[in-house]
Amino acid sequence: MREYKLETGSAPKITVITACVNASRTIEQTLRSVLDQGYPNLEYIIIDGGSEDGTLEIVERYGTHLAAAISEPDNGVYDAFNKGLALATGDLIGILNADDFYAPWTFERVAEVYASHPEYDVFFGKVAVIDEGKKRWKVYSIGSERGLVDSMSTPHPAVFLPGRTYGKWGFFDDSYKVAGDWDYVLGLYMDGASFYPINEVLTAFRDSGVSSLLSPRQLHENRLVYFKYLDRTAALGRVAKMYLKYYGRRFLRISRTYDIYAAYRDRNLLNVEFSGEYGGNAETMWKSVDTRSVRRKG
Repeated sequence: MREYKLETGSAPKITVITACVNASRTIEQTLRSVLDQGYPNLEYIIIDGGSEDGTLEIVERYGTHLAAAISEPDNGVYDAFNKGLALATGDLIGILNADDFYAPWTFERVAEVYASHPEYDVFFGKVAVIDEGKKRWKVYSIGSERGLVDSMSTPHPAVFLPGRTYGKWGFFDDSYKVAGDWDYVLGLYMDGASFYPINEVLTAFRDSGVSSLLSPRQLHENRLVYFKYLDRTAALGRVAKMYLKYYGRRFLRISRTYDIYAAYRDRNLLNVEFSGEYGGNAETMWKSVDTRSVRRKG
């Protein structure tokens, strides 16, 4: 557990919202990644969608450390996020999925940046993407808000918004099931919100590889987002590009050449900064990430 020089009264209040349902395999690591920060001014809210697999029993073990824990049916993950936001009182608000987890230094770094630049509307960092099937993790170069017109270039698990941002722009559109975070953050960008990039890994994100092949629901919702924010010509161009990528990846998987393409993409298109093996030990991964991050800064 980290020790902070900031006292509770001077540390900005950080609210974290975790939405979960039947997440017993990963929820404890998520909980511990928040609570083990040792942050002196924390509000942690759990919104459960009616789990039946032991998730609630795990959450209850940490009940004394939680500001609220609600379990009831919801209208999807963005409805759950909105329930948490309605309870949140933090200066900064982060949303952490039940299968992701924070780096040990996340709150310390985010609080420092916010204290120095409280005028910004959005703060975002980098994620370590974990592929448990291949037992690897990798860190990509930090994205830019300008890329939001194409895709979610500011990874949502590493985004922190001041409470006043939600107060000004409202909550998530819960008619979405998979693209609501992109819709929301792109809306902020198009409306002139200011973004501050934190060039450090803040969160670990589990990616099974399934997300690389868009589902019909994702394709549909992505189309909605494009046509909502872009003019017709720009939207049509991006939708065409999306379908070309979709069918191209399907062909690569059928021909069993996707891994070759993915290696080329990571090296030349997405700019992987560094990577390593993941044997399930988060502490080992974070030590490697921390060491390599310091080396790159030097």
